[in-house]
Amino acid sequence: MSIKNKRTVIIILLIIAIGAACAVWGASLISKQNSQNPQPTESTTQSEEISYDDLDALLSNQPMCVNGVQYFYKGGEKKLDYDAMGATVLNNSDVKIKSFVIAFCAFDVDGKPIKIKQPTDKNDGAYIRTVSYDMIKMNKNSLLEPQQTFDNIIFYVNDEPQIVTIKACIKGYESSDKVTWTNPYYETFKQLYAGQTLKTETESQSSVSQSAPAT
Repeated sequence: MSIKNKRTVIIILLIIAIGAACAVWGASLISKQNSQNPQPTESTTQSEEISYDDLDALLSNQPMCVNGVQYFYKGGEKKLDYDAMGATVLNNSDVKIKSFVIAFCAFDVDGKPIKIKQPTDKNDGAYIRTVSYDMIKMNKNSLLEPQQTFDNIIFYVNDEPQIVTIKACIKGYESSDKVTWTNPYYETFKQLYAGQTLKTETESQSSVSQSAPAT
């Protein structure tokens, strides 16, 4: 092979080597940029939608949950002075609960939200009401033991407009050892129900059991 041809081959090989090196460098740079700025995936770019049933399932498996709601008419078996919303809670945790906060939302026969107003309220009420309960005061100096239920929850309300559906959840609690738990799905509950019309597509609307009105 002549010297001229050898030079030509060497130049071609150098060009190929430089091209390969540039390709490797470029790939490395892209990989580094992707690791520092990961591309959003479908799960991170789309806001998670949650149905009534999904939320109910999540709430029922929490350390403390509401496992029943009821509407009481004035008078009735409990001889109440006003209409009231009622609830039963369950301690699913392994701690003794000293106090807790429960949240209520209410809806009329058409699933439209009702501003919950107590007879003594001076304002127009609110679409979500939270109530604190101290077990020592409410339960004859007894704590709420693990796997124990408590059903003496009464929240007085005005009888107009008529409440037909109640949604409730635990916002948080404090144990006898001063361990606190805050419901991570409380804001989801609030966004889904507070001031929102119930969607008719769900079959999981918790229509409350109604005690017979006093005659």
